[in-house]
Amino acid sequence: MTAWPALLGAVLVLGVVAACWWGSNVVFFPPRMLPMTVFPEQYSLRYEKVSFASSDGLTLRGWLIPAAAATDKTIFMCHGWGDNKGDLLSRFHFLAKRWNLFLFDSRHHGESEGALSTIGSLEARDFDAALAWLKAHRPAWTERLGLLGLSMGAGMAIRGQAVHGGFRCALLESPFRSFNEVIRQFCSNAYHLPYYPFVWLTLVIIRLRIGFESEPYSPVYHAPRMPPIPLLYVSGEHDRLMPLSEVRAVFDASPEPKELWVVPGGTHGKCHEAVGPEYERRVVEFFALHL
Repeated sequence: MTAWPALLGAVLVLGVVAACWWGSNVVFFPPRMLPMTVFPEQYSLRYEKVSFASSDGLTLRGWLIPAAAATDKTIFMCHGWGDNKGDLLSRFHFLAKRWNLFLFDSRHHGESEGALSTIGSLEARDFDAALAWLKAHRPAWTERLGLLGLSMGAGMAIRGQAVHGGFRCALLESPFRSFNEVIRQFCSNAYHLPYYPFVWLTLVIIRLRIGFESEPYSPVYHAPRMPPIPLLYVSGEHDRLMPLSEVRAVFDASPEPKELWVVPGGTHGKCHEAVGPEYERRVVEFFALHL
């Protein structure tokens, strides 16, 4: 009989470890991966398919979409976790009337290779590879370069600006403040799990599985190092995954000039849908003024 408490304890520990291992899989393999169903021809846009290699040998794929009228002004675009370049185009195809667009799929998304996603840390390599390819193969498109990132893509964009510079302005929608915090937020929202032991152990397992700590890639650490270019932060009023407090923390850490637009009724990744034409007007006005 005395062995039963120890056995029960072991089973409970194994259960927690198994749950947290499963939790790390949720991060690595987004449960709501969008399929590639949107392509430029659906908006009557000319485009060129491109591919390039990340520093760790993955083939990443993207699109070059020239503006309706020839220009050297280009918007470099980064999609969110579980999304892809087609989904991003569906939200921002209206920008192709005035600007060249460069979109690419991060690893494990869309048409790109990759066994897993890390919500920004390994994706930093993808951003670096995409920017290097654009500079090498379309240098004229990088003379006047703007930046647009959504959710995970906004985090990639913040770190990318801090490391590389060279952008004239950036629109950053719903960035997370901290990798650790967004995992905690997701666990709380979706599963109502406490930080200890579940979130803490999930973070430990993620670190062990990828071989390094993801937290230093968090936007809040890179935001102060961004060059002082015009920034437009966008946050949904009812975004539960990236609450306004998280977006504001990154905003506050960023240099001037900057603006924060809280979209009435907006939820995560749905700010455009919440206000429709007003969203398009403000986005166009931002890039028209600063790019």
